[in-house]
Amino acid sequence: MTVIKTEDSPEVDETANALKEAQVPAEGNGQDDGDGKDSMFSGKNISEDSQVEAGQAVPKKDLDLGKMQRNITITAADKKRFVDAVVANSRYTRDYALFGGRVTLTVRSLTADESSALATWTAKMGTSDSAGMFAGRYRKYLMAAQLSRLDGVDMPPLETPLFETLAEDGKTVVPPGWVKRCDYFDSMGIGKFNAIMGCLADFDLIYSTLCQNAEDANFWNPDTP
Repeated sequence: MTVIKTEDSPEVDETANALKEAQVPAEGNGQDDGDGKDSMFSGKNISEDSQVEAGQAVPKKDLDLGKMQRNITITAADKKRFVDAVVANSRYTRDYALFGGRVTLTVRSLTADESSALATWTAKMGTSDSAGMFAGRYRKYLMAAQLSRLDGVDMPPLETPLFETLAEDGKTVVPPGWVKRCDYFDSMGIGKFNAIMGCLADFDLIYSTLCQNAEDANFWNPDTP
């Protein structure tokens, strides 16, 4: 596997510009690990108090404005799945499990048109977003676009038309077909919402790193056949 220490950057495609949430890594299934030790999310461990040094927390200002370091692990399976998706011109996906497997999701890559549609509509909505909910709205767009499956529920690709259109009168602007899908996430608790966004941030950095190393033979061998 390849372990890379990377940093969120404006040049990263897909989600990096909008994702400044704390990292939430994929967890195990919450069961005993077989050697008598309790797993991270066992009932015993959840009920115990935890001592955390204040210095370990990410400052709020870093989550909002600054860059933050994030360690990502790219496995041989990630590389093979990525190459298979590129060759087949299909989507690259990655599974995540949170809170001991109580929340499961599959994240998918976007098409070029989907990425452009999200950016175009977000920019337009931002000009009239006097309530200051611009970033929050964009996160819902990303979630609607990139979640392929959530807690056993399949979520198909974004509805068409991807871009806004004009009604038959030639004057009325009709929003993209996928915008209403974002309403699904309005009632989601902030804890679950932020945890899922952490997975999207992890996925984005892994996917972007795979794309950026396309011409580096040493990166792909011998992990990828």
